[in-house]
This record gives sequence, structure tokens and C-alpha cells, in this order.
Amino acid sequence: MVEVIIVDPVKEEVEKSVREYIRKYYPQDSFSVVSIENGPETIESFTSKTEACCEILKNVDKMKNGDAVVINCFADPCLFELRENLDIPVFGAAETTMHMASLLGEFSVIGPGDNMISWVRIQAREYGVFEKLLSVKKVLISVKDILGASEKVYKTTKKAAIEAIDEGADVIVLGCTGFSMFAERLKDEIWNEYRIPVLEPLLTTYSVARSFLVSHGRRGLFAGK
Repeated sequence: MVEVIIVDPVKEEVEKSVREYIRKYYPQDSFSVVSIENGPETIESFTSKTEACCEILKNVDKMKNGDAVVINCFADPCLFELRENLDIPVFGAAETTMHMASLLGEFSVIGPGDNMISWVRIQAREYGVFEKLLSVKKVLISVKDILGASEKVYKTTKKAAIEAIDEGADVIVLGCTGFSMFAERLKDEIWNEYRIPVLEPLLTTYSVARSFLVSHGRRGLFAGK
């Protein structure tokens, strides 16, 4: 059986919710969660992304016996660094989900923070899907707010999704894995009302990782240290 390792790069204790979430969709799967105890509380800046990567690399030995790694954060901290240090495929939540969205049409990303628009545009260029990125909608709430999953946060997120759909988005990408707290409700409501798919990055990336076990090359870009 395939063993996917999910890496949580922040201090916030989400291991239990991650396990419950994945098992709801894949109850027979064997997977593990590596929590980074000394990572930042959240990743909402390039600085915190770098801090997280430093801590992730200290835990790289915990990932070597798996079949694939999923980084549970839309910032994709340490994506390339892990590919240099591991001989198994490593999937970033943003990279994987944006590529899946691009197969379905032009997509919009919804995420937290004032820097969200520029950050996602940088990611889309880096990942080669910029031409399929229709728009980025920032919701001025924090990652902690998203994890709190209040009705206000839900309505704010849904409003942004509807705005993106009205502008022509074929697909909605949720730009934070914390949205998994209420993604199922949002996916159902948006599909029933607009017939537009909503991709939650953790589940999307895990689904790809468990079935696409082709590792990155060991020459060229990821030749190693």
C-alpha cells in the first residue's frame, strides 16, 4: 500500500483534523503526518516561509521511508529543497492544485492576506500556469481566522468565490489548506448554485500524490546538494 507523508510546516496543532479530513475521503489509506514543532505559527510572509523550511529540513529523515510527500501549505515551503534531499516525489499544495485547475479551465485563487495577489501571481509564473490564472481574490482575514471556521469567514470566502465566477472563472482554487475546515460545504454550495468546481489544495494534492508516484529527476534542477 502507498504511504503518503503529509508535512505540516507550522506550530498550529492540526494533525488530528488533517487525519480526520483525509480519512473521510480515503478511509482505507495508510498515511502519516509529520508535524514541525518549532515552525512558525502560520505562513503568511516570505520570512515565515523560510523559517518553516529551515525546520522542515531538520525533519527530513522522517520522510525518507514514505512513497510520497505532501506539503500541507499553499505557500509550498521547502518544495524544491525537499526534492533535492529525497528520492521520493514531493508535491506542493499550490503547485499541484494550480496544475489540476489548469486542466479544467481558467482558474481564480482565493486566499488570505494583503500580499496574496502578488504572491500567487509569482507562484503561477514559477509553476508555468500563469496564462490560466484568471484572477486572485484576497480575503482580509488571517490563517488563524480560517482555521476558526466561523460563519463570517465562510461568508467572506463564498462572496469572493462568487465574484470570481461572475468574472469568468471556470474553477475556484482555495489558496490556503486551512480552508479544509469548511471546504466541503463551500464545494457543495458553489457546485449546486453555479456548477463550478472548487479545489481544496490539501485534498487535491493528496489525491494526486497517492496515485502519481513518479519521482523528480536526480539530475538537472534537483541534482542535489
